[in-house]
Amino acid sequence: MKRRHFIHLGLVGMVGCDQEHSVTKARTAVGPFALTIPQKWQKSAVIEKMPIFPLYSREEWKILQRDERSESKPGYICRPQHWAVRLPSALPEGISITKGDVGDDPTAPQILIHKADEWDVAFTDGEYQDRNIYEMLRSMRERMDAALTQDVPYLSPGYFDGTLSFMCLKRRLDFAGGHGIRLVAQWTIEAELLRLGDLHYLFLGMSDDNSVQIIATFPLNLPGLPGSEDESHLGWSTKNYPEFTRSHDDYEKDAKKWLEQGADQITPSLRELDGMIQSLVASHWK
Repeated sequence: MKRRHFIHLGLVGMVGCDQEHSVTKARTAVGPFALTIPQKWQKSAVIEKMPIFPLYSREEWKILQRDERSESKPGYICRPQHWAVRLPSALPEGISITKGDVGDDPTAPQILIHKADEWDVAFTDGEYQDRNIYEMLRSMRERMDAALTQDVPYLSPGYFDGTLSFMCLKRRLDFAGGHGIRLVAQWTIEAELLRLGDLHYLFLGMSDDNSVQIIATFPLNLPGLPGSEDESHLGWSTKNYPEFTRSHDDYEKDAKKWLEQGADQITPSLRELDGMIQSLVASHWK
């Protein structure tokens, strides 16, 4: 079993005063990193140091070299060693986490701060490196920056059996030590409506020296967002699924426009989530 290292929340310096609520803010230590967590989410916050979770054990990797039929599909949980900030109190009304391990949930409310150069080996036995590390990191950065001006369906280095859709509300966010892209999106395997529990805030960033890679995800709610049993939205219906599939591009355009028009009503607020990401201090993996 993988060993997790839990730490208590520690405060690392004052960063100003919230004029509206007169609450003093302070950064929370996340190992060698830090960020400011909104006070309403602090009490339930869990910070843990996670080891690399490779796809194969060493023995399984050896077997694969002899027999390609033993190949396995990675899960979202396969990733480099990282610091995780879990924020269950950030779940909006109407959404709950049901999976046993939030590390394997691509929309769970969390910020994951990775050792960037381990992304490739996380999909092997944790040691074998196929691609040149510098080429891998360069490709990750190029994909991240390209997403600011175009849709990149496989933007995240974390593996999920689907593609990102409904990508909108994009914004570059800078933090102390690097930058990244924020967007609102949903993982989709086939033509689908926007769904409560699937629509989420996504931030992907890297430190300026490419040693740190960040993925932050938070489920979102918005009045009028379809639930899991709903069959229609914005005049579009899945009842005639073949017709909905043919018209899905048009529905996606309408859905993105709807999200953009209702951005100020989204919970948790994009402004609050952005502020937390921008407070991050992550210049180098230590």
